Amino acid sequence: MNNLRKLAELYGIETNYVDIHGNHIHVEDDVLIKMLCSFGEFSQNGSDWQENIHRKEEEVAFPIPPVIVSPNREITFIPQLNWLSGSLFFKREDILLEIPFRVEGQKWSFPLPPDLEWGYYPLNFEIRTTFNSLCLKSFFIFTPRFCYLPEGKSFWGLNLAVYSLNTDRNQEIGDLQDLRLVRDLLLKNGANFLGILPIHLLENRMPYGISPYYPVDRLEWNPIYLPLEWVAQTLKVNYEFNGTEYCSPLKDRFSQNMSHLDYESAWSRKDKILRNFFNIWRKRDDNSSDLNKKSYSDFLTHGGKRIIHSAFFQAYALKQGWDFRSWPQDFQRGKVDALSQFIDRNQEEVFYFVFLQWLMELYLKTFFQSSEILAFDLPVGTSPSGIESWLNQDLFVFSQRVGAPPDDFSPAGQNWGFSPVNPWKERENHYTHFISLIQANMKYCSFLRIDHIMGLYRLFWIPEGCDPKYGTYVRSFFHDLLGIIALESHLQKVIVVGEDLGTVPPQVREAMKNYKILSTRVLYFESDQKGFIPMPKDYSRETMVTIGTHDMPPLKAFLEGKDIDLREKLKLFTPEEATVQYQIRHQRIEGIKSKLIEWGYLSEPSRFEDFLEAVLLYLSKTSSALKIVNLDDLMESDVQINLPGTITEYPNWRHRLLVRQDELENKIQKMAFIFRSEGTSFNENN
Repeated sequence: MNNLRKLAELYGIETNYVDIHGNHIHVEDDVLIKMLCSFGEFSQNGSDWQENIHRKEEEVAFPIPPVIVSPNREITFIPQLNWLSGSLFFKREDILLEIPFRVEGQKWSFPLPPDLEWGYYPLNFEIRTTFNSLCLKSFFIFTPRFCYLPEGKSFWGLNLAVYSLNTDRNQEIGDLQDLRLVRDLLLKNGANFLGILPIHLLENRMPYGISPYYPVDRLEWNPIYLPLEWVAQTLKVNYEFNGTEYCSPLKDRFSQNMSHLDYESAWSRKDKILRNFFNIWRKRDDNSSDLNKKSYSDFLTHGGKRIIHSAFFQAYALKQGWDFRSWPQDFQRGKVDALSQFIDRNQEEVFYFVFLQWLMELYLKTFFQSSEILAFDLPVGTSPSGIESWLNQDLFVFSQRVGAPPDDFSPAGQNWGFSPVNPWKERENHYTHFISLIQANMKYCSFLRIDHIMGLYRLFWIPEGCDPKYGTYVRSFFHDLLGIIALESHLQKVIVVGEDLGTVPPQVREAMKNYKILSTRVLYFESDQKGFIPMPKDYSRETMVTIGTHDMPPLKAFLEGKDIDLREKLKLFTPEEATVQYQIRHQRIEGIKSKLIEWGYLSEPSRFEDFLEAVLLYLSKTSSALKIVNLDDLMESDVQINLPGTITEYPNWRHRLLVRQDELENKIQKMAFIFRSEGTSFNENN
């Protein structure tokens, strides 16, 4: 191995990888050089690579890393040759403990208090060497060995996109009040899971600012989901307010017949009304909302600089654009004086955005935190031009993009558009940003789905401006990140689900099983050794089973091949490729039907309703701990909500699903009968 490739491997950059077909892909030297440059290795001719290799090897081998993540109440390491003795200074509940080392073979061991609780602890080592004394700092994260997962309990329910809920309330976009309606119906019928696509902060602008998986900030929420009547009631503002333009009811303005959501229109209307509410509430001197004023003040205090800086970003973006990289240098780099002057001159505008986040937090806390049913979804990345990237510029690698190598699903590969985090910087920072992401996204839910969980092990980096085929994988500190997830999972009693579809290294799924992170199992893809769907008893308990995902067609469209039609129409498939896909699909459907008939779940001939019920019956019989159905399938939709590989060619993330309360309740009752009786057919008993 030459020096270039050796240095790359030391950084976790894979110089070869195996593609979906099992081929070994040799990564070109110029790609590796671009990768190393993003880590600060700027050598042009390789003259100092040997020196850099030596430096990096010393860093990797150093006995005390920046962070120690462990399920053991003991810290052990092999000391360097000239280390003679040492002590660990460990702070616990304002008491500083000195723990001397003890020798175990060639290792030094520092036993921690036997009653130490899981958590985060700064460490200070004093090491006496043959030459001098060293003062070394580290950070200890004491974790459980696996995530929270109640023994013997199973879960079932619905998964949906909040924005798509087109209910009788109809405020042009589904909101948290509509979500609450679905939650209440599920709880009433004994369900214990309600999963939603991410509701993080977006630009709410076409074409790139509407994807729930391309947020500008994963630590804040999108206020487009605020229910206006609830806001008016909470702030004690008259919603109709003498019929004025900004406070009049919206129901008559919005048509339930709109099949596609217009984010900009929906947000523009809501923004005007919310601003009016804010101004009325802020200027009011009476005592009618003292509790709310205190709640807002507490939220502002707890949020600290982070919430103010985020609010600044949104206010400034309205004037200078949403890409901070095009701002004047002082604002681009977040200079304190520049930010303070802008905030002082634009207090009303800035604090309006704080107000919106407070309302979102208040609603989530009031109606969902105690219901133990809600499941959030954490995207793998964030917009490189957004708030989260701006606030963590030293952490993100802006010269790289994240995606996937070429495969059958995307022959040209995929570029997802966001920048990766530098794993070495993340560890140096004690995983502060990652911890805040996990904590914030577990705060109001009982389940957390982690999108593309393989990204915790490695991500596919693509040098900016290059095709995906010129990228390679970069590894992270996998078990450190899993340990943090396990810790927060237990502290907040949240069950963790990992999206592990596609080509996933076996060590990822093995680690997921060991950490009790539920693996994703999709009916469309699951096969036994003969190519048929597995018997329900063959599913592992540590799995979540479902029909499809947001990137796949609903069951009705799957059966009719509408997704293949669409891909051919948009020239994502050639006619020849489409013909092959139709043949594969037909065989798959016939294989699923044959097994459902064999097991007594389906009879011939059958309608779609019968087939859907048979599939639900099959899901209910599986050994999986979590069984979920997409609302689009339950409502018998044939519209795919996202078509990967398209942006403007297809109305991704805009489909509105007509939901009548009586119809939804009836369908949930039927679903509940199947899942609660674990496999008794609804039709057979009616």
